[in-house]
Amino acid sequence: RWGPELSDVITWRDKAVYDLEDLDASPEKVERLEAERAQLLEAAKKAAQTVSKRRRAAAKELASKVTAELDSLAMGTSKLEIRVAEREQLDATGADDIEFLFTPFPGSPQLPMGKSASGGELSRIMLALKNVLTAGEDVGMLIFDEIDPGVSGHAAQQIGRKLSAIARKKQTLCVTHLPQIAAMGDHHLRISKSVRDGRSYTDVSPMDRAHRVDEIARLLSGEEISDAARKNAEDLLDAAGQGA
Repeated sequence: RWGPELSDVITWRDKAVYDLEDLDASPEKVERLEAERAQLLEAAKKAAQTVSKRRRAAAKELASKVTAELDSLAMGTSKLEIRVAEREQLDATGADDIEFLFTPFPGSPQLPMGKSASGGELSRIMLALKNVLTAGEDVGMLIFDEIDPGVSGHAAQQIGRKLSAIARKKQTLCVTHLPQIAAMGDHHLRISKSVRDGRSYTDVSPMDRAHRVDEIARLLSGEEISDAARKNAEDLLDAAGQGA
């Protein structure tokens, strides 16, 4: 059973003796292990305190920068606060509870961001966060997929301008259904799906000025493109500096 050779049996015996001694630890060994545990726990607590201090400083700076970004996204009266609260329990992330608190307008209660911000506000907060967090990083491309739910009109135009400003610094790819945002792009790709020979395909087509006008007009008016929608699309492109 523990062989096949006698040497194998002796090796197994030696390991069993060691395991038994480990299970039946002496008081001295237990005391040594407890002292080691206390030492490691104290070191972990000191490291967590250092992390907490840096987190509080970073949270204050990040909240300030995001709040400043919101001003250019038609949310000038909104304010973001990132609260870092130490807790007694220590885990792999440290000893902090972190909460994003949002005040949409003066006089409104300060609540957790997920409870106080609307869909449109969340879209703009996420855009501001992404812009701030990637500003100093060597990021080759930023991808915004449906960054605009819950917004329209002036807010959509402000998001488009912010995306355009970001694109001057980093390659930016944006998926949108809003004409105000689509018109801001330097290049416009039309994405469509089709079924051929029983299989589904996704086609991506680059667009020239005429096709851009048609597609933005389609976003404005639906399947039947009216002359008014086409004129509106041309105005949006001209206002965005996309006249060519």
